[in-house]
Amino acid sequence: MFDIEEGYDPGASSDVLAIANTALAWAEDEVVVDFNNNELTLSYEHLRTLGDLFHAQARRRLAVVDERQSYASDGYTSTTAYLKHRFRTTGGQAMRQVTEVRALKEMPQTRLLAELGRLSSDQVRTLITAKQAAPDQFAADEQDLCAIAETLEWVADLRKATAYWQQAAAPEPSYPTLDDQRNASYLYVSRTFENMVKLDGLFDRERGAQLIEAIRATTPAPVEGEPSTPSQRRATALFDLVVSDGERPTTPTLLVHVNAETLTGNYPTLAEIGQDVLDKYTIDRLACDGDFRRIVFGPKTEIIDIGRRLRLVTKPMRDAITARDRHCAFPGCDRPPQWCDAHHIIPWWEGGPTSTGNLILLCRHHHTLIHTGTFTLRGTGHQPTFYRTNGQPIGRSEFLDTG
Repeated sequence: MFDIEEGYDPGASSDVLAIANTALAWAEDEVVVDFNNNELTLSYEHLRTLGDLFHAQARRRLAVVDERQSYASDGYTSTTAYLKHRFRTTGGQAMRQVTEVRALKEMPQTRLLAELGRLSSDQVRTLITAKQAAPDQFAADEQDLCAIAETLEWVADLRKATAYWQQAAAPEPSYPTLDDQRNASYLYVSRTFENMVKLDGLFDRERGAQLIEAIRATTPAPVEGEPSTPSQRRATALFDLVVSDGERPTTPTLLVHVNAETLTGNYPTLAEIGQDVLDKYTIDRLACDGDFRRIVFGPKTEIIDIGRRLRLVTKPMRDAITARDRHCAFPGCDRPPQWCDAHHIIPWWEGGPTSTGNLILLCRHHHTLIHTGTFTLRGTGHQPTFYRTNGQPIGRSEFLDTG
């Protein structure tokens, strides 16, 4: 710790913030890579604990901001609006912060232990959830629940303990009802600076349980040699749920913009889905099993021609290749048909027919690898052969080759 100058007034916010800023400046000057392992972990743990303490003090101040409506002088209409704009956070996150500070006004023991650093932020949120389930009983049992929280090592154990408490305290919880939860549900979809898409949502218990089970049932198993985390596989599962009709992935309509001067019979390299411009490899993969609409522009951006939309793979064709391939046809992959695209072995824009002999099931992972040139595919849908970049075939042909 550092020395506090004489005359320090703990009630003056300017002194408190000045001390905090000084400590952070010192922390920034430390050469962390020079710490030994013990110093490094202790330093992290102390800073993490201090973070919870600062969070508790921030909540203290936000409670007064909310009560006084201090934000009104800057034109904000609510505490939520103030947090959303001033701290560049989502509406859902802002609402959760406001809910927390309002609940803690009636949770004196929880608030005290949080400010003393004896309860973490996650433990506090768990106790807030318990209070919302049975507010009257929580007021009577708060001391006991806080004592339990301090003795339990894992937040998961505290959640389980409060769940049992809720069952005893409120067999039919009056808050939040299903209607309350439906009204509090939300889903935000936004783009990041890296041109990715971020989801942030909250669902009522009924739809949430169905969503969890659907994602769990659809999440693919790990594939040997393909590094992926559970969260990455859940992202794949959610996407498959959104775009699938239950039998096959729902394919997008490609709007391909191309100048008349460059339309020479080759496949154009610029396409749009909604507001997104896609690269050639992605276009190639999607065009294998999607709808395609050609829009030809003249030199002054006037529309010269709008080609007809083509359903490249009909349902009977899809059923036929599903019955033949049964799963992704890439050697060693058994992802089911509903996770697969129908790939044209000879691209249709190069004259390849839309027929079962020229179609093969490939999961999106291996479909992408084919279109990016990581592997190549030759033969027919009935007798395909996959090759590495060095020209060596992979799969069954390796074992059938007697030299």
